[in-house]
Amino acid sequence: MLIKKVLVLTDGSQNSRSALRYAVELCRNFNASLHLLSVIEDMPSYATLEVGSEFISKVQEAIKSEVVNCSGYCETSGISCQGEIRHGVPYEEIVNYAKEIDVDLIVMATHGHTGLSHILLGSVAEKVVRHAPCPVMVTRIDNKDWDITKPGTCAV
Repeated sequence: MLIKKVLVLTDGSQNSRSALRYAVELCRNFNASLHLLSVIEDMPSYATLEVGSEFISKVQEAIKSEVVNCSGYCETSGISCQGEIRHGVPYEEIVNYAKEIDVDLIVMATHGHTGLSHILLGSVAEKVVRHAPCPVMVTRIDNKDWDITKPGTCAV
């Protein structure tokens, strides 16, 4: 199987940064391009009233900043990448984007919720695995000290 395009998901968590590290290494090994995607879940209007539009704006800015940082890390690692931010239901946006750009592999993190929290929160990773048009690599945090904002700190 030849991997030419890899899609990696980022949400700003350490888990998603770990997934990015794996995706970059895969892209290096397969000489593949990397696509970064972050999905901002649409909030109902009552939630916007509850937390305030200023808070939501700050969250959106933080996600944009994360995509820029991840893109910068990829470029300093010598990997061609494109960043995208979508709004909607996360797993649906991920699956739709993967189909649109015809990716060969999706790399994403799981937060590892089990039991009641998994039932209540659901699992984006599980839904992506079930609906994706391609293989999905699901990672867990690897507890290595590295910082994508500092080139050279993410070496394997």
